Amino acid sequence: MRSVAFYLLLIPALPGMLIGQEVGGQDSAPAVIPVAAKERLARLLPEPSEVGASRTGERKFFTSDLYKYIDGGADVYLDYGLVAMVHQGYQASSADVTLDIYNMGAQSNAFGIYAAESSPDYHFLPVGSEGYGSNEILNFFQDEFYVKLSAFSDKEKTGVVLERFAQAVSRRIGPPGAMPEFLSLFPAQNLVSHSCKFVKKSPLGHDFLAPAIMAVYAWGERQTSLIISKAPDAKGAVQKVGQLRDYFGRSDRVVPQPGLALGAFLGSNQSEGEAVFFASGSYVILCLNPPPRPESFLKSVVERLAEKGDKLSF
Repeated sequence: MRSVAFYLLLIPALPGMLIGQEVGGQDSAPAVIPVAAKERLARLLPEPSEVGASRTGERKFFTSDLYKYIDGGADVYLDYGLVAMVHQGYQASSADVTLDIYNMGAQSNAFGIYAAESSPDYHFLPVGSEGYGSNEILNFFQDEFYVKLSAFSDKEKTGVVLERFAQAVSRRIGPPGAMPEFLSLFPAQNLVSHSCKFVKKSPLGHDFLAPAIMAVYAWGERQTSLIISKAPDAKGAVQKVGQLRDYFGRSDRVVPQPGLALGAFLGSNQSEGEAVFFASGSYVILCLNPPPRPESFLKSVVERLAEKGDKLSF
């Protein structure tokens, strides 16, 4: 049976795997960090007394020169709209703690990079809008910020230390806040918890599908992936459907499926397997590995878009 969950989780992170391909080139002068953004990031760093630690090393800021800190992994942050980040080390008892705070410019971008680096099988935590962690790392997003913590100690478990730091940063950001509103476009029934994604560039490797939100659904052992792509208007959505027809038609046949939804098509290829796709207003619905008898599922998606789609954006 084809499983698409891993494929969808991998796609947003692909740019970060391309070493030496950062936007603007490594020899370009870094963008200037706005003064207000730099000061805001600095204020989010906990005072040593808040977390029972001392600072180690110098505070460092990065923007388009993030490759100097994350060699080969900066592209994905830049693609999601990185404004600037701050790095600071701490010593807490016997633990070496690293704190990185990324200002992503908007909540959608912060959620996008956070979700790109998470998986439904992680251990999720009630910190910020949402977080996940282990004994060595703790990552969360809140408002336009993506916060990453790591700790190392050869004498003690560091999970409690990381949570102390995370809560201190979260308090400095402000109220925890809710998840992005556009996630309510996904019908709740059979939705795999923590599988939702926001992809700003090249969903599934297709530039024309950007931007899009994605989620995984499960019917027993069968997994279905739902991609909702936003177009400027209804005409743009129809054009995207035409591009999907061309794409699937190059390797297999595409047939109309009016019984599934108005203007729906069924296509397949070796990469995505079977796919149903159609336009609904200014949105394109793409369903990979659709469930048995998918009519009711697709209807619920269309109804959710009709109810909320005009009020939300991503």
